[in-house]
Amino acid sequence: MSSNYVERSFGVIPVWRSDNRTRFLLVRHNAGHWSFPKGHAQLGESNTEAALRELQEETGITDVQLITERAFIEQYRKPDSNHPAKLVDKIVQYYIGIVHTPNTRPQLSEVQECRWCELQEADALITFDESRRVLWEAAAALKLA
Repeated sequence: MSSNYVERSFGVIPVWRSDNRTRFLLVRHNAGHWSFPKGHAQLGESNTEAALRELQEETGITDVQLITERAFIEQYRKPDSNHPAKLVDKIVQYYIGIVHTPNTRPQLSEVQECRWCELQEADALITFDESRRVLWEAAAALKLA
């Protein structure tokens, strides 16, 4: 199998702090895996605009401060949905988002569930190792790990 092209997405690592506790928001996609909210940019959108829109669409969260000084990169290969014999190099660029109002409303067409988790629970829930690595990089940047 060979890789034909690169697919780029943008997302947010949502963080909520209260009662001296830090929580991360994970979404369980309809395919069953747990990860952070993410998706493709629309025509004319910047990386950060796409990340914020995807956060709002998938979780309903709008009261968030995006930290753009550092991006966290997730990379993996996956089968091309149009040509299963070919692979796509997927690159997701995440930004930490400090959430002020943690109420969620999952986008049921794509997301089964949203869950706020402390670091260890998030580590246990996340499905893919590459997403787990991004979680720990974000935790280190927040001085949690």
